[in-house]
Parts: sequence; C-alpha cells; structure tokens
Amino acid sequence: MLLPIKWAKEYVDINDDIMNICDKVTLTGSHVESIIKLGDNIDNIVVGKIIDIYRHENSNKLWITKVDLGNEIVQIVTAAQNLKQFDYVPVAKVNSTLSDNTKIKEAKLAGEISQGMFCSYKELGYPDSVIPKEYKDGVLRIIDENIVLGTDIREILDLDDTVVEFEITPNRPDCLSIVGMAREIAASFDKKLNPINVKNLKEIENKSLLNITIHSDDCKRYSASIVKDVTIKESARKVQNYLLNSGIRPVNNIVDLTNFIMLELGQPLHAFDLDKLEGNISIRNAFEGEKVVTLDDVERILSSEDMLICDDVKPIAIAGVMGLKNSEIDENTKNIFIESAFFTKKTIKSTSKRLGLKSEASIRYEKGLTSEHTMNVLARFLCLLEKNVKCKIDSIFDVNKEETTSKLIEFDTNLVKRLLGVEIKNSDIITYLDLLEIKTEVKGDVIICTIPYFRTDLAIQEDIVEEIGRLYGFSNLKPTPILAPNTIGRKSKKRILEDKIKNILLNLGLYEITTYSFIGASIIGKAKMNTQNTVKILNPLGEEFSIMRKSLIPNVIDVLSKNLNYKNEDLLVYELGNTFHTVENYEVPLEKKRLVIGSYGKYDFYYIKDVIINLFNVLNIKNIEFIKNNCIDYFHPGVCADILANGEKVGEIGQISYDVCKNFSIKKNIFVCEIDIEKIRDKVSLIKIYEPIIKYPAVKRDLAIIVDKDIDSGRIEKIFKNNSNNLLKNIELFDIYTGNQINKGKKSMAYKLTFQSKEKTLVDEDINSLIDNMLFDLKEQLGAYLRF
Repeated sequence: MLLPIKWAKEYVDINDDIMNICDKVTLTGSHVESIIKLGDNIDNIVVGKIIDIYRHENSNKLWITKVDLGNEIVQIVTAAQNLKQFDYVPVAKVNSTLSDNTKIKEAKLAGEISQGMFCSYKELGYPDSVIPKEYKDGVLRIIDENIVLGTDIREILDLDDTVVEFEITPNRPDCLSIVGMAREIAASFDKKLNPINVKNLKEIENKSLLNITIHSDDCKRYSASIVKDVTIKESARKVQNYLLNSGIRPVNNIVDLTNFIMLELGQPLHAFDLDKLEGNISIRNAFEGEKVVTLDDVERILSSEDMLICDDVKPIAIAGVMGLKNSEIDENTKNIFIESAFFTKKTIKSTSKRLGLKSEASIRYEKGLTSEHTMNVLARFLCLLEKNVKCKIDSIFDVNKEETTSKLIEFDTNLVKRLLGVEIKNSDIITYLDLLEIKTEVKGDVIICTIPYFRTDLAIQEDIVEEIGRLYGFSNLKPTPILAPNTIGRKSKKRILEDKIKNILLNLGLYEITTYSFIGASIIGKAKMNTQNTVKILNPLGEEFSIMRKSLIPNVIDVLSKNLNYKNEDLLVYELGNTFHTVENYEVPLEKKRLVIGSYGKYDFYYIKDVIINLFNVLNIKNIEFIKNNCIDYFHPGVCADILANGEKVGEIGQISYDVCKNFSIKKNIFVCEIDIEKIRDKVSLIKIYEPIIKYPAVKRDLAIIVDKDIDSGRIEKIFKNNSNNLLKNIELFDIYTGNQINKGKKSMAYKLTFQSKEKTLVDEDINSLIDNMLFDLKEQLGAYLRF
C-alpha cells in the first residue's frame, strides 16, 4: 500500500518528521516496507509558458519556442510534436538535472541556440506504467490557470512529497486506503481524523425508471447513481498528482475520480457510459464459455463461477474485476452510470486468479469489504464530482440483499491485566478505543464495544485487548516472568526416527533435497503414474501446483533431470517427505511419511540397495529381502524389486524406464527407491544392545552359481541364509556374467560369502557342509549349479 504523506495529511493534522511518523505507526502494527522520496534526483526544473512557437526553417522535425520562466524569457529548440502556444510545461533550465542524472547544458540545434529542455513524465522520474497514454511520446503539459511561472516543478507535481509503502496484513482490508492509514497515523499520535465531506443523498430526487436486479448470491448490495451532462477532460492537477504518486495512471476526470475514491476510502467504483447501456441493469453469473472483451482489449472466456454486470442486451463488466470495452467512458461520453457494489471475496478471488486479471479493485474485493460502505462511498464521489465537474445528478439506486447490524463485543477490562501484564485505567481504554472509532458503553468492569463497519477483523474481546495494546505501545510493556511451570520439550518418537534416518543417510554420503508437496498432472503423467484418487487443490497457484503428491518419485526424477542439465556427473539424493492419500468417507486426506532415494552415474541399482541394507541394519530392522516383482510402468522391466522386512512389503526399488527418462529429457540410467516409513516404524529398534566383538576369525568363500536368466538374486540369497545355521554374516554379489562360456538362457552370479562363529574357529569341514546344503537346495528349487 503506497501512502503519499501529503494526501494523508489532508485527513489528519500532523507536522512530525516523516521518520517519526513511520516509527510510531510501525510500533502500532503497520510495518513500513520502504520510504520513497519523490523528486530527489531532479533539480532546477521549473514551470514555463510557451509564448511563441514556430517551425525551424531548416528542419521539419524541430520547433523553435520562446518560453516565459517568470523572471526571464529563453529560447528552446524541441522535437516535441504535442506543444502549442500558451501551454504550461516543465522546463529543465541550463545546469539542471533530470531524473536519470543527465545535466542540461546550453546547446546549438540545427544552428539555433537552445537554452534548456522541455520535460516528459519519464524525464521527471515517472515509471512507464503510470504515464498517461497521450503523453507516452510527448512533453508533459500542465493544465492549471493559477500557476506562477518559474515555480519549482516539484511543488506543482507534488514531487516534493514522500511516499511510504506499508505492508498490509490480510486481516486489515480497511488499511488498503488513504483514510484507513490516516486513521492509523492519527491514532498513533492521539489525534482524530478530520471530517470528510460527502453529498447528502436524501437531497437527490430520483428521475430515472431504470431497474436493478440481483440474480447472484455473491452480490449482496448494489448501489449506483446516474449523472448527466458531464464533460470528459483531464482531471485537476492535484487529483492526477495523487494518482501518479500512488502508482495509478490518470485517464480522464471521471475514471480518475473513481480511482481517487477507491484509493481514498478503499471501496472500488466503476463508471459506465450510460448512453452505451440498453435497458435495465442485472447482476448474474456468466454462462459457461461466455466470451467478453475487457477494457484492456483482451477477449476473456468465462465460466459459470464468474459474475457479470449486464444490461438487457449484453454484459458490461466482469463484477469486481474489470469493465468491458462496450461500455467504457470515452471523450464523447455525456451521461454516466456509477456503480458502488459489494461482491463476496471468494468469487472475485477465483475469477481474478483464473483469468490472470489483477486490478486494484479485485485486490480490495479479495481482501474482504463490507456492504455498509457502498452508499457512503457513492456520496463521497458525487460530492467531489459536483465540486470539479459541471453536471446534474439524476438518480440514486440501492439494492441491498444483506441485513446488517452493528457488531457488539462485551469486553472485560480485567482481561487487559491478564494478557498485557499492565494496569490500564478505564478512562485510558475508552480514549484508545475512541481514537479507533470504536464506540463504548461502560457497565462496571465490562465495556460494551460497538465495532465500526470497516473493522471486519474484530470479533472477540481478545481482539479489543490487542487494539488497546497497540495504542498503549507494546514497547511500553515491561517483561515479567511467566507464572506457569517450566517444561522441557521433547521430540516425539516419529521425529526421533526421522532425524535418525536423515543422519544415517547423511553419513552414507547422500544429499538431502526438499520439493513441493504440490505437483501438476503433467509431471505425474511424465512419470507414467495416474492421477486417480489424488487430492486436488481447489484454488491452486497454477496447474503445476494443482495436486497433492501421492508419491515422491516424480519429484526426485525431476530433480535428477535438472541436475543432469546442470552437468552434475554423479548424484545420490534423498527426500523424507509427506505424501497425501484420499480416504473413503473421510474429508481430510491421509498423510504418509515416505523416503525416496534417487541416483545416477556411478551410483547404480546395487549401490542404492547397499544404502538401504545399511540403513535398515542401523535401525535394527531384521530379515531384509529384495524380491523381483512384475515392475510398475515407471520401472525398467527386469531391474526392479519389492523391498521386504520381516515378510512385509515396505518399499520398491528399480531403474526408471527409458520411456519415463525420455519424458524428462534424461539420457542416463537413473535409479530410484521409495520406502513407506509408516510400515517400518514398528519394526525399528533404536535401543543399542551391546554385542561383544567375535574373537574367532571370519572365513570367506567365493561361489559362482549358474542359473536361469530370470532368477533374481533375492531367491538365491534366501537359500544361502536358510542353510547357514546363523553362521553366514554377509553376502556380497560381486559379478554377473552372460556370454559364450555358459549356455544360452543362463547367467553366472558370483557371490562372496562371509562365515563366522561366536563359539569356535570354523574349519573347512564346517564350511563345506553348509555349502553342500546350499548347492543342493539351489539345484532342487532353482535348477542352479556350481560354475567351475
């Protein structure tokens, strides 16, 4: 929210230093984002009057002008094509400085002396977004009969002002206005707002037979007025200055006045050309696929959730967002229809987001306004319109579907001591509340507070205590010890396990990644997963954030893809995050913690497998198995397996299929593992049990087994373990061979087996007996045999 201080001072009498104002307002809860001192970069630029202008005899692009600066007349040669005799213009004198720090010197142009330069909006420091269309390529012309020649241009254009940018929290839509912020400043300095002049609407005699009908539940109140015999022209200089300094582009006196009132009071208005309207006015929802052209010349396709203002023949505005081209005010407008309405914030927010159409009006509606404000704002508009434009107020309309009553809060003054820790007298409390326009009635220790309509954030008595604390000054509160007993925070078992997993993976050399819980249907499709039974977001930031993820695999594939594009040759990463799952007959989705590991380069399938085994061993998870499965679509056939712990599937591991890699523009083999943390929680034991180091030596044997190609290692390892008498401490698959030296359809798998006993030194007879049993079962169950 941009607040020109000169404008704010029209509503509150204050002459304090700008830094003191900002400090005081910040301490009462309105955070200052930045302070912008206008006109600081320009110097020696004044107002001049062109008393003569004629074409340069040697150039058809240049004009020679004589300019009266009040105390001297100078000659200026210019290429500007929008000037005429008697125009008032900004003149950069010799030795002046423009906003971009350009120094102006006396010069000769086409043989003629030029003693200065005329200035455009841009040269005075205005951004392109606020420069009026008619001045995009020309010199600024100042329309004001009371200008004193030679006056500093900063004074004329209010460039000697300071603009303060405030951060407005979502619960304070009343502060999205000049008067709202002026009220905060006034209260901070124990002052009240100056009265604001409005038109007495009771004086207006309705002459129009026009009817207004509301067909949408999202329009609670529609107030309007018809004004005739207006003249469209530039706004008064002061109005233009305030708009420009607030970041709004001036258009004409009618449109500018609607914007001026919106900034002043926080309630959007919209002006229609009455002669372009046909019949009566109605407010309805759009038809699905209905097309309209907005004021920015863009065709918009609407949905049935959008709301339209219509006449008897056509739509004339997207309610609360933007008007349509077919009813805009232009230079030929003579009669106007002014709208001041209340639309629900949910509808306006949805329409604005879906159409990608943000306006100052929609921003204010999205924050939440009140229906009680529409007629007050209309009265203010008509007051200023009569003051600045010759016109006839024809009619006033007000269709109100919402009954409103004053909000009352019974406030126990003893709550101040309990929540703020200080004693504040009732008389001071009443003073503070009065400054905020909260009316009070005292009944013993209870104060009945009547909340003003613009304070939609005040609902309970604790809110009243906060308001008192703001004006008393939170910095004046003295620290006092907490009376409640001190407690020591402890981590939950879930958090302890998750931290343990992260520490183990960190020590194993994995990088941690963190990705969004929101993903899009496109990335799910690229990963060959489906969007069935996914949790959809009702108001997503965009398509790519429209679904709550039910797996971490698409996210890690995307991360691996980006790192390959960054030329990271080898990568091993993990994420421990939540996934979200629909549950029948249950509104809230079920959250499940999952672990995903992804890799490429030197970190292959077996490397990830070893990481999992190490992780499970440290967590004391027993009976780990990797069983070949039928492979889900996103895994490469034959390079995938289910991960089992104590016979229960807890995850899956595999190589991502070539089709999925192609979808992500990946040209390397990548490997992924996903584990359901919820399924291993009851299998984990973090209690460390001391086991003495075995004093007897280990014995290692290498075995090469020939098996059918479709036999996976997990089945072979299971046979090894079943025949080991608990003497087999480690199994390592170190080679897989297929080639001419073995039969077609077969493969050789070489293992290193480590045996060790706690009771004795193992001899060859012990080991040979175990290996014979293993080979026998391998032949019986798998048709496998020893390779010599």
